[in-house]
Amino acid sequence: MNIKKYKLYLIDLDGTIYSGDKRINFAKEFVDYLNKNEIDYLFLTNNSTKEPQDVEKKLEEFRVVTTIQHVYTSSDATKFYLKNKDYKKLYIIGEEGLKSTLREFEQKTSEEDVEAVVVGLDRELTYEKLTIATRAVLNGAELIGTNPDTLLPTADGFSPSNGGQIKYLEHATSRVATVIGKPNKIIMESAMSLFNYKKDDIVMVGDNYETDIMSGINSGIDTIHVQTGVTSVEELLKKDIQPTYTIENLSKLIES
Repeated sequence: MNIKKYKLYLIDLDGTIYSGDKRINFAKEFVDYLNKNEIDYLFLTNNSTKEPQDVEKKLEEFRVVTTIQHVYTSSDATKFYLKNKDYKKLYIIGEEGLKSTLREFEQKTSEEDVEAVVVGLDRELTYEKLTIATRAVLNGAELIGTNPDTLLPTADGFSPSNGGQIKYLEHATSRVATVIGKPNKIIMESAMSLFNYKKDDIVMVGDNYETDIMSGINSGIDTIHVQTGVTSVEELLKKDIQPTYTIENLSKLIES
């Protein structure tokens, strides 16, 4: 199978480059190949709790050599969206990674004079925080979710992720949230806008059909499904829209 060469690779992390705390074969070699040949790439993560330097450090643990310029989080995409909307006053539910990324905005501590409520995973979530967010949205603030993920994989099993927090506030306020992360177009369009390539020259690489592959399909770019994570080949064949390619592992993208 001949796979097209692209000028920009948008790459998922968990399930594609690593799996939890385990290395995935050929991930390091693939990134080395991109670096050596000066091919543009960007790691896309829905995780809003981490900053790019945190992601870079984690990748170092798997001997993947990269820089923070090659990391784009849902917090970064949220910042892009907020600036385009010209919002200045936020109420944020989230952890330090999100709050730090959005530090240039005024971060309110009550529902008064809030233009947007930004919701990222918060493992210290309280009823008081949900109450302030609910009141701010009912007062007219836009409800924005960094990512729609339902579950967070941990060493002890799955924990609830940000999707449930967003659904809680949608239900409480009868408002539909603007959701930034994969598989939605906002994170993809904002990431692609950092480069000057046509969509024909860009590809999304990932293991999860519902997030990674659908984010590429929704954005009108090619997709490469990697058989190293969530979506198996058997599950993939049942999907109405197929990815452009499906490969056993990332070695298939390394030109010898």
